[in-house]
Amino acid sequence: MKFGVVSDLSNIDLIAELGFDYIEGHVTAIANLTDEEFAELEAKVATAPIKVEACCVLLPGSIKVTGPDYDPAVQEAYLEKVFARLQKLNVGPVVFGSGGARKIPEGFDRAEAWHQLVTFGRLTARLAAKYGLTMVMEPLNTMETNVVNTQVDGIKLMEDIDRPSFAILSDFYHLALAGEGRAEVAACGAHLKHTHIANPVGRVMPKEGDGIDYDAFFAGLADCGYRGRMSLEGKIGDMRAELPASLTLLRDLAEKYKI
Repeated sequence: MKFGVVSDLSNIDLIAELGFDYIEGHVTAIANLTDEEFAELEAKVATAPIKVEACCVLLPGSIKVTGPDYDPAVQEAYLEKVFARLQKLNVGPVVFGSGGARKIPEGFDRAEAWHQLVTFGRLTARLAAKYGLTMVMEPLNTMETNVVNTQVDGIKLMEDIDRPSFAILSDFYHLALAGEGRAEVAACGAHLKHTHIANPVGRVMPKEGDGIDYDAFFAGLADCGYRGRMSLEGKIGDMRAELPASLTLLRDLAEKYKI
C-alpha cells in the first residue's frame, strides 16, 4: 500500500520528508487558483519528491447536485476546468464527498434527489474518463450530509451510476460512525479504489495504543484484495510530532494483513 496525507499542497515537501508516498489535495483549492497560480503549482509539483496522487473536496457548497438549484451546465463547466488541471498534476482518484453540495434540501423529493445524484455521477464519470481520472464516491456521516451515509449506500449509488470510471472509497472515520466494519468494506470488492483514515474520536491522527480497533478495517481491505492508497484525513496539530507515529501504525497494519 501507499500512504499519504490530505493537506494543503504547500506542505508537499514536509510530507515527503516525513516519509509519506504522496499528498492528497483539495479540488476546490485547485479550482480557485488563477492560471498563473496554477502554473506555479504545476512547476512545484513537477520537481517535488512526491506527487499529488489523489484529491478530495470535489465541489464547493454553492454548486448543488440535489434540489431545485441543480444546474448541469454549471456543474460541467466547473468540472471541465478543474479536471483539466488535475490531469496536468497526474492525479489518480478524485473523491466525491462534498456533503454541502449533495445535501438534499428539506422537503425535496428524495427519489428525485437520488436521480440527480446518479445523473451527476455519470457526468463526473464521463469527464473523468476524458481526463484520465477515476471518481470515487465517499459515504459521509449524518452530521455532514443527509444522503449516502453508509458504505452500503455508497455501493448502491455506484451501482446505479454504473460507469467504469466511477468507483467507491472507504473512509474508516465515517465507517466507524455509521457502525459499519469489515463486512461492508469487503463488500466493495474490486470497486474499492481509495481509502481514508482517522481516529473517529475527534477525527485526529491514529496512533498505536489510542484505544481504537483498526484491525477490522484492514481485514476488510485484505478481504477485497485492496492494494491501493490510504490517506490520513483529519485534524493535525503538529505534523512533525503526530504524523510519523500514524505512518508507523498504518505500515505495521498493512504488513500484518499483507496488503
